[in-house]
Amino acid sequence: MQTISVVIPAYNEEGRLPKTLAALQKYSQRSEATWSVTEVFVVDDGSKDQTSSVVKKAQATWANLRLLELNTNQGKGAAVHEGIRQASGEWVLIADADMATPWEELEKLWAVRDECNLAMGSRALPKSDIVVRQHWLRQSMGKSFNKILRSIVGLPFRDTQCGFKLIKNSPFFRTEILPYLQVARFAWDVELILLLLRKNQRVIEVPIRWQHQEASRVHIVRDSFEMLWTVLKLKVRLSTLPKGGGFGA
Repeated sequence: MQTISVVIPAYNEEGRLPKTLAALQKYSQRSEATWSVTEVFVVDDGSKDQTSSVVKKAQATWANLRLLELNTNQGKGAAVHEGIRQASGEWVLIADADMATPWEELEKLWAVRDECNLAMGSRALPKSDIVVRQHWLRQSMGKSFNKILRSIVGLPFRDTQCGFKLIKNSPFFRTEILPYLQVARFAWDVELILLLLRKNQRVIEVPIRWQHQEASRVHIVRDSFEMLWTVLKLKVRLSTLPKGGGFGA
């Protein structure tokens, strides 16, 4: 049975984490599962509320739950990177603390694991099931960002920003991809995808069930411009790295 480490980046999530963790604990203990969740990392990204206390309380009834704390707020990407660095499972599932994607959707990513190095949930494919949509302005900003992104870096995917991704935690990934992840904030997944593709690793986009949750941590104007600027810098940086094989020293 293959093992999965779950990484949940969290910033000021004391209100949503209890329900999210309880649902994951129940789901991960199903007897019919073809995988084993061996550890769950909640990475507290310098929260100002009781996020860490919520996790510590949940640890009393769940031995597999781990808390990682960043001293200051560094960004979602930084939290994700720290969680992956600590992960020992054969696969790493990245999931948002708001449970916008139900845990059961892991089955859809798991079904294609033998075909790829990264299976990423998508809200923008014909078979994606959007239960509650975002406000029209957020939808428009997201679609515009994706179009601009595709034109800048040539990614063929419809939705790179969905916070539900399954990564093959192979020796190759840990030596040739993970050390080169630098984007600390919201464009972290674009960097991950680009690095994998540059190294001839396969990425698959999978339609998933998704439901918008209120209290988004993304500022639609400020963070969209920051993401675009980050992607432009990322394109320049990646152009200096060799394709295929290893990156070297």
